[in-house]
Amino acid sequence: MPITANALGRLGVSVNCVGALGYPQTHTVFKNFPLNCHIYSFADPGTSTAFEFNDGKIFLAQMGALNTLGWDKIKTILGIDTLINLYKESDLLCIVNWSEIDASTDIWKGLLKDVFPQYDRADKKQIAFFDLSDCSKRSIESIAEALSLLKEFEQYTKVILSLNKNEARLIYKVLFKKNTMENLKQSGEQIFEKLKIETLLLHSSKEVIAVSNGGVFAFNSFFINEPAISTGAGDNLNAGFCAAQLLQLDLESSVIFANAVSGLYVKTGISPQLTDVTNFLQEIKRELK
Repeated sequence: MPITANALGRLGVSVNCVGALGYPQTHTVFKNFPLNCHIYSFADPGTSTAFEFNDGKIFLAQMGALNTLGWDKIKTILGIDTLINLYKESDLLCIVNWSEIDASTDIWKGLLKDVFPQYDRADKKQIAFFDLSDCSKRSIESIAEALSLLKEFEQYTKVILSLNKNEARLIYKVLFKKNTMENLKQSGEQIFEKLKIETLLLHSSKEVIAVSNGGVFAFNSFFINEPAISTGAGDNLNAGFCAAQLLQLDLESSVIFANAVSGLYVKTGISPQLTDVTNFLQEIKRELK
């Protein structure tokens, strides 16, 4: 969440950050957030040690207080009226880190029970963007329950689900009872048909694929020969896709924009600003001529 929020803020989006960012005081690591990121924190953050290699990475996570807080405690700390207003005023809702927080399903159910029914956005359905994170430690039953809740969120919002290749493999196994899936594009189309959501976003180190009722678009990832960082690349891709959707770009343009945001982050180690993205894409365009 912090990486996604920071990336959205750097792109110029006004962001309300609801999560574990330090309590009762904001943790110093988050005090350099963009000024358009407004913090609503209910716990101290978890920590993670990231080991990066040329061909992958390993995370060692300690979730701390996050795994002791369910929906009722979050409501008590932040206030249900505050939460309702934050959700009601937003055009985009990013609900992430499901697999890493033990009480995530409880929190999702709380949102569906106490928040979404309390307001009506009949003029324009909100975008609800979900990233399950690495759900390999979760049981098949808990993953299936989370997927069923996505259908409930679809009643109120336009649901976008983002999965990396490993997550897609796990979701495919849960939905179709198969240990192996076909290529990412074909499997993605099958997952999309089964879930009946607005958009499915799939990404690996080599490609990004978006599936919607309007069609399927696949794009090769921008290759960065000497990456400055890889941790957070997927979060920046997600932020780029969300920003593109807020700009009302079509599916193809949203995928290209997201790729550019992620590519620049991997290249520089810093989430890009909007001018950085447009300059990068113009440079790519000139090279292709």
